[in-house]
Formats: sequence, C-alpha cells, structure tokens
Amino acid sequence: MTSYETIEKIRRLQDSHGCWNVEHDNKYGPKLTYYVPNYKSTLWTLVLLADIEADRDDSSWKKPLKIITEHFWDEEYGIFTIGKSHFPIPCLNGNMIYLLQYFNMNEKNRVDRVVDFFSQYQRFDDGDFKTPYTFPYHNNKSCYGKHTCFWGVVKLLKGFSFIPEQERSEKLLSCIQECIEYILLHEVCYSSHNPDQLLHPMIGRLTLPNMYKADFLEILWILSKEGVWDDNMSKALKLLNSKMKPDGTWELERQVKDLIVPVTKKSLGNELITKRARKVLTE
Repeated sequence: MTSYETIEKIRRLQDSHGCWNVEHDNKYGPKLTYYVPNYKSTLWTLVLLADIEADRDDSSWKKPLKIITEHFWDEEYGIFTIGKSHFPIPCLNGNMIYLLQYFNMNEKNRVDRVVDFFSQYQRFDDGDFKTPYTFPYHNNKSCYGKHTCFWGVVKLLKGFSFIPEQERSEKLLSCIQECIEYILLHEVCYSSHNPDQLLHPMIGRLTLPNMYKADFLEILWILSKEGVWDDNMSKALKLLNSKMKPDGTWELERQVKDLIVPVTKKSLGNELITKRARKVLTE
C-alpha cells in the first residue's frame, strides 16, 4: 500500500466529526476520550498521519486536531492533560505540540503556555529524585520517578523541534538544550549507569510510527533536525549503520499493533524507515 492509499484509507474511516474510534463511555473515564483505544483513536491516528508525512495543510486533519486540542487542554495550568494520574504528562504535551506545529495550526498562545510550564517544571533526573505529593507532580512516578521518563523528554524535544527557530524564546531554547543534554547523557538510547545496555529493548528496534515510545532512529532524527552532532551519538549511529542491508536500505523491525491502518514492512514501513535513516546519515 502506498502512502497515498494509506492516507486515503484513513480519511475514509473518519466519523462525521472527522475523528476515529471515539469511545465516550470508555472504562478509563471522559478525560481519555480521543486517547483510547491505543493506537487507533484520534490522537494516535493524527500522530500516524504526521509520521507518515501526510499533507500538512490538508483540511481533513484540522477539525479532529481542533477537537482534541480543546478536549485535552487545561486552561488553569496551561498544558494538555489526561487527568491527575499522569500530571503533568510530557509525552502528551510533546505530541500535541508536534501535531499543532506539523499541521500548521494557529495555536501560538497554547504552545507558548506549554513551553512556559515545562521550562519551569520539567525534570531531568537520573535516578536520584524522590517524587513529592505536592504540585505539580502529585506523586506521578510514571513520568517523574527516580529517573525522569526518558520517553517524555524525547517527545517534548520532538514537539519543540517543530517550532520555527524565529519563534523560539530564551525559555524554549534553554529547555531544548536541557532535553538534548539529557538524551546525550544516555548516548541516545543507552543506560547512563550501564552504558553497554539499551535503555529498553524496544528502543533499539526500528519502528514507525513513533507514538509515545521512540526508537533510537527517531531520536537521532530529532537530534540531527536540531543540528546536534556529538561523540555521544556515535554508538547509536554505529547501531544504525549495522542495520543497513546490502542494498543500502533498512527494514521495519517492530510493527506498532492496533493502528487504524497497519504500517508493515511492505506497506510504507521499510520505505519510511530508510528515508529517515538516510536523512540522519547524510545531513
């Protein structure tokens, strides 16, 4: 299936509001409407569309994005949220900024407020943090345990990387740098305490789309997008080169299950992975 065919199939599956698989009475509560079911609800389908490089100005995607923007937005705190159990949740906010910027939505005020919040409160701990019960973490050990959630930092950086350079405040630049330094501390995808071990088995397997769990290629792609070239990227670049096939291509190694339209090796997966790998290695 080509990119065009995949995108058109996704378009045909939109409901009357432009969304996908909406469960208003899901067992997790109203806050997670448009977030569940994984990974074929509205949020994740929009991430899929962005990751497979759908037309950024296609009006078909703007209405559902506006709906989830209003749904997840917390006016009191100026961030996107799915409730107190994962408050504040950096991966959701990173993904939302990514979507708003990718699809050219005019939401600068919200984006600026998210930047203000996370530039003040985002943590970059490496195993020595005791999560408080007080604001803003509310004992959220999933995102802010002893070791800050690495995926959350990557998703924040992904979203921030799509904000044009001319619109970047000093706060944003500082937060971007902190995200980059934290990723480089982990040599892109390795444990900072056991450098020969991957942070997680999945991070070393070529994957697309990248939902809230990145693979090492997505991280390299984000870093290269930011113009970062550092010795601490060398192991990950060596890993990427080791996965290149004799014909100069790469293969999808982990298929994301439950997508509204599957991305497989033959259906866009290998093509997009190869395109991203070549971009990293040639820029």
